[in-house]
Amino acid sequence: MPDRIRTATIALVTLAAAFAAPLAVHAAAAPKVVIIVGPTGSVTSSYRSQGDSIAATAAADGATVVKVYSPNATWAKVKAAVNGANIVIYLGHGNGYPNPYTTTFYGDRTDGWGLNRTTTGGDGDNWSTTMVYCGEKALTGTLTSTDGTAQRTYCAGGPITPAPGWVMIYANACYAPGASEPGTTAATATQALQRVSYYSRKALSPLGASGYFATDHGASPLVHDLLTKAGTTYGAIYAAHVPTGVTVTDNAHLFISGDRVKLGKRSTDPYYTYAFAGDPSRTFGMNVASGPTVVSRSPAPSSTGQTMSPAVTVRFSEPVVGVGTGSMVLRQGSTVVSATVTYTDSTATAVLRPVRPLAPLATYSMALSSSIRDAAGNSLAWTTWSFKTAWSETYSPNRTLSFATGTYTGYRFGSTGAITAKRSYTLTRSSSAPTSKRSAVTGQTGGWYYVTSGIWAGYWIREATSITLS
Repeated sequence: MPDRIRTATIALVTLAAAFAAPLAVHAAAAPKVVIIVGPTGSVTSSYRSQGDSIAATAAADGATVVKVYSPNATWAKVKAAVNGANIVIYLGHGNGYPNPYTTTFYGDRTDGWGLNRTTTGGDGDNWSTTMVYCGEKALTGTLTSTDGTAQRTYCAGGPITPAPGWVMIYANACYAPGASEPGTTAATATQALQRVSYYSRKALSPLGASGYFATDHGASPLVHDLLTKAGTTYGAIYAAHVPTGVTVTDNAHLFISGDRVKLGKRSTDPYYTYAFAGDPSRTFGMNVASGPTVVSRSPAPSSTGQTMSPAVTVRFSEPVVGVGTGSMVLRQGSTVVSATVTYTDSTATAVLRPVRPLAPLATYSMALSSSIRDAAGNSLAWTTWSFKTAWSETYSPNRTLSFATGTYTGYRFGSTGAITAKRSYTLTRSSSAPTSKRSAVTGQTGGWYYVTSGIWAGYWIREATSITLS
């Protein structure tokens, strides 16, 4: 069959800050995330880069990550990798149905993964020599003697065995979100529904997936939300990442009673580029095991007006191991805040302190990963919450600003944030000044310190890496 690849530009979606939630429970052990990159010729290297980005997101969220990339993405290696997987992400060629090439449905090569025939063919994606489509019959282990020779030779030995309740995510695979191939006639709504229903049906049943996502807009945000927002429904996760210019319709699944198919159509092409199939009310990670719990935490979930120099404190129900900067993480959006983490075993209490003051009037998310365990090896339930810093905070007594050598400018502002005066001065050696307040300023970015004496008495100085608050 002709080569199939989606060549549209990928619009990676910025990760959203984790929202406030009750204690979140995922699997007792760290979730296993498997990333498959199939051979796609010259595009393979960019898919490997996308895979690495997804892997970094998943690892930062505490998951165990396994990567199976072309030219090593053979059926045997992929099948072994996805054993016990909680999330499977596939980047590569897609072969869906209906398509322009045949009116016959071939389950041996359709609605699955395009993989390397052997490890010696490089990234070559010639479907008759170096690449093989392992379709839904390969995934379910139902190939027969009447199926394609290539499939029986290179895709035999199924079914795949991911973990119960796993999630399948297709990234940039033709047909998987409902679209036609680039350059061909755009899919109708009927065709898009058929394609997603076919592509998702075997993953959902009998392979036991709890959800199916297909996106041309970057898989990292979906993986991040699945791993950090336990209790959030698939429908809400899908809705949170609908790109600008994409219109969503909701439909009954064509093959699975009670399941839904959400189709996101981009208005500019038009292409269907973002889909979900399954039960939108389901959530990821249903298995709960005994283990340590969070007894108290500060700042509290959804709290506002918090200090910009917090000591984020968590007390556990029992002594734990594995507490550190990799398992207790503070973020602003997707950016990890540099911090120190200490743990006191006698009180089972962990404290995170940011290295520098936080931004004023900004939302931060905290995450505790399941790599935190008790002495018996039981994992902490994954926990996320958020809080918001104050607009300003006053220091009484004054605190000290330490300046490195360099030129600095102090400002005075009117009530609307307009600059009414400024004063620049070059320090030829390190110096210091007292400050009584740190605040946001209307119309300005970043945090500002109010200086009470010296060169900049009565002026505001913008925070900088060359200024240290003590």
